[in-house]
Amino acid sequence: MSAISGIIRFKPQEDILKSQLFQVLERMPHRGSQDEGYVLFTESGEKSCYGKNTPQSFRNSVLLSDLTEGPADAWMGFGHRLGSVGGIGEFEQHQPFQSKDKRYWIVFDGEILNAAQLSKMLEEENEEVDPGNPAGILVAGYRKWQEKLLSLIEGSFAFVIYDKTENKVFGARDSFGVKPLYYAHSDDYFVFASELKALIGLPFISKKVSKSAVFDYLILGKADTNVQTMFRGLSELMPGNAFSMLLPKGNVKTWSYFHLVTDTKIERYSRNKISTLAHRLNKSLAGNVHMHLSKGIKTAYRIDSSLESMIFPFLLKESLKDMEPDERPEISQIFSGIFGNLEVRNDAGGEEAKFAVKLAKDLETELIQSTCRFQDFSENLLKICYLQDLPFTSLNVFGQFKMLDTAQKNGIQVVIDTVGAEQLFCMNQAHFQQFMQDLLVKKNYRLFFDNFFNSSDSLFDKIKLFNDLAKKIIMKSTADDLKETLIKANQEEFSYLKDYFVDRYSKNIENNIKSLPQSLNQLLLAEFSGPTVREALRTSDRNAQFFNIEVRQPFVSDRELADSMIKSNSIYKIRAGQTGNLLKKAMRGIFPDDLTGNQLLKQKKANEIAWLAQAGEELKEFITPDLDDFIDSRKIKKDWDKLVLMNDGSSRDFLWRVINLGVWRKVYFG
Repeated sequence: MSAISGIIRFKPQEDILKSQLFQVLERMPHRGSQDEGYVLFTESGEKSCYGKNTPQSFRNSVLLSDLTEGPADAWMGFGHRLGSVGGIGEFEQHQPFQSKDKRYWIVFDGEILNAAQLSKMLEEENEEVDPGNPAGILVAGYRKWQEKLLSLIEGSFAFVIYDKTENKVFGARDSFGVKPLYYAHSDDYFVFASELKALIGLPFISKKVSKSAVFDYLILGKADTNVQTMFRGLSELMPGNAFSMLLPKGNVKTWSYFHLVTDTKIERYSRNKISTLAHRLNKSLAGNVHMHLSKGIKTAYRIDSSLESMIFPFLLKESLKDMEPDERPEISQIFSGIFGNLEVRNDAGGEEAKFAVKLAKDLETELIQSTCRFQDFSENLLKICYLQDLPFTSLNVFGQFKMLDTAQKNGIQVVIDTVGAEQLFCMNQAHFQQFMQDLLVKKNYRLFFDNFFNSSDSLFDKIKLFNDLAKKIIMKSTADDLKETLIKANQEEFSYLKDYFVDRYSKNIENNIKSLPQSLNQLLLAEFSGPTVREALRTSDRNAQFFNIEVRQPFVSDRELADSMIKSNSIYKIRAGQTGNLLKKAMRGIFPDDLTGNQLLKQKKANEIAWLAQAGEELKEFITPDLDDFIDSRKIKKDWDKLVLMNDGSSRDFLWRVINLGVWRKVYFG
């Protein structure tokens, strides 16, 4: 874990840059205090500097100057802050890192999972590299392969390189956006940092709200929609994107170096093909598990009520059976426990607790229970909103925060989380509904009724599914302009927005309609590559940094796995009314028989009704006239109880987004 930052001035300004660069890193202390470094560039050369968190050993062994003594006429500077988790990420090399030939400088945040493989490839090309220095590997790889390096890296990363010879800045972010990178660009400057909060304090950054982004958040439920963030003028480098900038002009070019593709076809089911796909998936998952293991590091696996969260611990247990007895480590050497994220409910979670205890016993490990209560929500609301930079759409972030708090208290150094697995393996009810819609549209009635009657839904749920499908198909055949009218008429939250706000940004609804997925695979792709997963990664990153714990996301750091799953035909993902068919086939004989059918594995939503109702007056305080550019604050307060208790949940979700927007404005704008 690290923080990276940089400022490039296109117009000279005396004795300002170094203090501003310091301020940017100073706003991200939670991302690391093991080391702190800077490099400042002037017309006559560059100077490396240390900060207050730089260890004395680095100050003595490397030619570093105190930042306060750095040059006053610097036009560009990079900064880096290093964090570590019990030996993980404690690189011997100070950053910003300079190549041996003095040509390149780099600041890097992340983990290169195939560092050993890249090192070997570079050595074969007569490039001298240190396998333990990922920053050095990236510099050597860039020298040898230029932008093609990005197609070779496996892992989670954000980095920026300066090539002194070409006078060029080049940066990139990992394929799925595990590591963050934000920037701002104008005729006068270019700045970048790992978090938005680090940039908004700069005097030349306009601290204003993007109303278009607020509209997307309130109505579309998307906090991470596109390049433009909610802070106007501050942009996010998209996952799988890179940028380059030639100096001194400063023209920035961005492009996508990785994106997933799929198709809308439903092919004929083949038993031979499903067997082949399941076998490949099994091998891929096994390789994924071993890629993310760190022997001797205290690791825990987050489980919840979903089947996909069980993949890692059961595959690990299975893989140990194949090892020679004298080479087989104790399970306790590889992982220290599993998290049962147990929710306090009226039934005290008795059955779920029993199941979690049984599961831990089966895996021969400890169950670390992390329970998030209303008090945890209430006490940490302002803190979490500040940590996250942007408003978030789900209260699950509080459960995640509490889990990492519990991990820290138990000495856990690494948590394996399954962000993206639900989308990758097609696991939820929305996926089933989309598949059923595909079958109806394609007039495949035999498969439709086979899935309909074999699903485990109750009769009431089956009738509801039929009604929902009828509405969707009617909507699908409706013109886009009429769709917009129908959406506004049937979505009550529009009545709480200011008319001029809706009129100005209704184009966003039209654009959203045009981009709606037209098939199951397109839906999976939109979720996996879109705001659904990106927000989960953002909230995970910020919470993990706060507790100084490394969270590994195996299903969003394996491009081959993601590519193969998104491309797999939808006919193999849902079978006989059951989602996750391909995953279940791949894990046959590894998952216990009573696991795949356990009713406790159904998806559950956090109990927002109880939390929002209990908070009541406390949360109303955040609904102030400051929000009246977007909403009717008086009407929302008047209808508060109605919004909290709405049965369909959509209005309650909208209320939470309004509350969160109010908290965010208070935290960042006073």
